[in-house]
Amino acid sequence: MSGAAADLPIGFAHRGAPVQRRDQNTVGAFRHAASLGADGLESDVALTEDGVAVLIHPGLVARLRRPVSRMRRDQLPASVPTLEDVYRECGPNLHVALDMAAPAAVEQVVAAARAHGNPARLWLTYWRVDTLAAWRRRYPDVRLVFPTLLLRSTTAARRAAALRAAGVDALNVYHRTSDRSRVDAVHGEGLLLFGWGARHGAAASRLLRDGADGVFCDDAAGMVAALAAEGRRRALSAAG
Repeated sequence: MSGAAADLPIGFAHRGAPVQRRDQNTVGAFRHAASLGADGLESDVALTEDGVAVLIHPGLVARLRRPVSRMRRDQLPASVPTLEDVYRECGPNLHVALDMAAPAAVEQVVAAARAHGNPARLWLTYWRVDTLAAWRRRYPDVRLVFPTLLLRSTTAARRAAALRAAGVDALNVYHRTSDRSRVDAVHGEGLLLFGWGARHGAAASRLLRDGADGVFCDDAAGMVAALAAEGRRRALSAAG
C-alpha cells in the first residue's frame, strides 16, 4: 500500500461520467470525470480477437451483436478506448481501477500503465485469489483488489487476513454491506476497504464517513463533492 496512502480516500468514477448512458466507458466520459475533479476512473477490460485490450463493460457487448473476443480492434466502434487512450487524454496520474473480466489481458494492461501512467495507481480487480496471488508475484508495482457482494462482520477480519497473505491491497465490498465495524476489521489486517455500487453522492458520503478508503460511484460530481466535504470534516476533526 506504500505510495497510495497519501492519495486516500479515492473517488472512482464508475464507467466515467457519461452525459448519456451510451457514452459509458468512452474517452469522453473519462475525460468528463477528470474535468469534474474525480481522481480515479473505473472500467472493465476485454480482449479482442487480435489481442488488443480494450475498455468496455460486458453489459454493453450485446449491442455489438457478438463478443469482443470474436472481433478485431478495427471492427469495434471508435468510441471503445484502450488504456493508452485514457492515459493520453486524461493524463498519467489518475487512479485507474479495472475489472479484469479478461484476465489474459493483464500483461498488456500492466505494460500500458508502466509506459503511459503510474502502476502504483493501477488497481486490478479480480475474484480469484489464486490469480491475484500470481499477479502479485509477477507485478509487484501494481495494486490488487478482491471484489465481493457480502462481507460478514463476524468473518471480515479473517477474510482480510487471508487476502493480505495473498498480496491483495484492497477489499471492495457492496456499499450497503459496509459500515464502520467492517472498515475497522479490514484495516486491522492491513487492507484497504473500498465500496462499490454507490449511485449518488449521498451513498459515497456515508461510505467515506465510515472510513472507506475509496468509493465507486455513478454520480461523479456528487462523489467529488462528498470527497471534498469529507476532507473538510476530517481536517476540522484533526484540528479540534
